[in-house]
Amino acid sequence: MKQVIGRKSSMSPPAYLMQIHGEESQEYIFRSVGEILSAVSSMDALKIFYVAKDGIESSTEIIRKLELTQKRYYTNLKRLIDAGLIEKEDGRYTHTTLGKIFYSLMEVLGNAVEHEDKLSLIDRILKVKNLSAEEAEEIIRVILKDVELMPGGYLTNIFGSTKVIDKWEKTVQEAIWQIDKSKKEILFACKHYDIRLMEACLAAAQRRVKVYYLLDKELKISRLSQSFLNFLFTSNGIPRDLSNILKSSLFEVKYANLPQSFLVIDEEYSLIEVLTPIRREYSFAFVFHNKKLSRKLSEAFNELWRNGESM
Repeated sequence: MKQVIGRKSSMSPPAYLMQIHGEESQEYIFRSVGEILSAVSSMDALKIFYVAKDGIESSTEIIRKLELTQKRYYTNLKRLIDAGLIEKEDGRYTHTTLGKIFYSLMEVLGNAVEHEDKLSLIDRILKVKNLSAEEAEEIIRVILKDVELMPGGYLTNIFGSTKVIDKWEKTVQEAIWQIDKSKKEILFACKHYDIRLMEACLAAAQRRVKVYYLLDKELKISRLSQSFLNFLFTSNGIPRDLSNILKSSLFEVKYANLPQSFLVIDEEYSLIEVLTPIRREYSFAFVFHNKKLSRKLSEAFNELWRNGESM
């Protein structure tokens, strides 16, 4: 007889979809979380859970690879399935949506343990009474500059997350922070002239990140921006390595009629500015970590770039 592991039917709705209120809801949550933690409490279960991220097609192969007995493997696999972390689909054991969320939580926890010393320093900073919230936030940014606690930037990358920034200065800081973490490609459509953003993109290009910088056509009449760009692209006094970057294909600049400013990094991170409807000035910005949305914005940028005007 064929062995059946875990829940008998995947067609019946899981218990956590039931509507529960008040103290019963809290008890149910505690009990469910306890079951999940119990399911991954052994090293064997954790190994199986991590391998299932890419799908388990052959249990025999995984048993051999993880050096487990059949009993240890199937016992722990059943616990993971019963906890709702793994399911069998098209003959493969894979993470459920809940499993994907828990995997991200495990990555966050692992990163936190790895950088425990920096987190302890942050705890001490937050206890300093004469620091403003803005000052504390800036110090923490510096401490965590090269630390990626959240995989891909945000834990909710599974569904996509949104952050709203209501001040231009904070938007610039956020953009620079993300540009500094870029790895492959930056698409930047900018209606504003801000030398800090240009410098951050130039620094990224020096790290061999491909930068496409799209300026709004209205900036062509700005004497300040024209003077700066002319200096960059014609002056012999700038450092040789920066001069080589500007002459290479790593950093390209064009003009276009931009509806608003937006930034896409590595097709994962996006920042979109929202302007006031009448005066067309900065109002606030949305920040997303969402691959689907970032790809859509990349397509919009590429269309603007194709129709753009070279320097």
